[in-house]
Amino acid sequence: MLKNPRSQFVIGLIISIVALVFTLRPVRLDELWQAVSSFRWIWSLPFLALTFLSMWFRALRWHYLMLPTRSLTAGRLFSPMMAGFAINSLFPARAGEFLRASVLSIREQLPFSSVFATIVLERIFDSITLLVLAAVTFSLLKIDPNLEVRYGNLPPLTGEKLHAVSLQFSYFCAVLLGGSIAILWRPARQLLTKSMLAIPFAPQRIRHALVDMLEHFAAGMESLKSLRAVFMVTLYSLGVWVAVGASMQILALGFPGMKMSLTQGVAITVITCIAILIPAAPGYWGLMEIGIVFGMLVLNVVKDYSQALAFAFVCHSLQIFPIIAVGLACLWREGFSLHEVFERLKKTFGEENHETH
Repeated sequence: MLKNPRSQFVIGLIISIVALVFTLRPVRLDELWQAVSSFRWIWSLPFLALTFLSMWFRALRWHYLMLPTRSLTAGRLFSPMMAGFAINSLFPARAGEFLRASVLSIREQLPFSSVFATIVLERIFDSITLLVLAAVTFSLLKIDPNLEVRYGNLPPLTGEKLHAVSLQFSYFCAVLLGGSIAILWRPARQLLTKSMLAIPFAPQRIRHALVDMLEHFAAGMESLKSLRAVFMVTLYSLGVWVAVGASMQILALGFPGMKMSLTQGVAITVITCIAILIPAAPGYWGLMEIGIVFGMLVLNVVKDYSQALAFAFVCHSLQIFPIIAVGLACLWREGFSLHEVFERLKKTFGEENHETH
């Protein structure tokens, strides 16, 4: 996270604006509106059900991650978790992660560092799960060799090239996954730590940040202690992302003539998660649309660009606005106002900036 959230917000806003212009350039606004208007909104109900099921899986997973500190029910954890996701969608620098840990630590009188450590571990599990799903889905996808994906004046992407890239990406993810599992073995972790510290030309701060991430993961895994806890965390991590992929599959049914398999839905989810790794304005506007549109065209879900972009905007809106609404309600339930959140975050980032000078 950047130490200066204002800088991150400005940079992210510029990136989001550029991304939105990039996605809107090939389409006429009247065609886009016609494609959005064709959506049958009744399908938003099962989409929202699956979206919040994925959030409930997150709360169940957090229950197991919190066990070494305290046993809290998923129902108790759901409220601060949703508040954190809402703030992430409204404030820069992933401020919701700090708020989420802060709310739970204050209300349950727990050490902030212990709660925040579980959120870091949660993000690592998400990354590993996405690697698993990427390795599996991209190896199973069947891309038409005669497919051509065009965007403006850029050279077309052929189905043959996309299939080759898909398989290579699958192998790459499998290697990363194997490495992630290997670092649980202490000698392998020590070797990797030495390798990270010896990376030539990399700033010392980045090298030590990589080592810290590695140690956080290993310590978090060891803190779970129980094989059952590891299994349940892994199971719910898969549940989170499969539910998101299934929600995309369901949403496609709301557009005339559009069909999407579960494998395609999960693959588009993975592609979108890669797209939003780039810093952007809160809510990932622009980048999420690029990820979804690119995934739908490459996987031949639709050939019409305006329909793909309409799907992206509907999907993004139905995800983010209900989550913000529920999250702010949960924040109010926990006894916090947006003014208090702003002051707390300003103090947190102010202290971080002071420590760096």
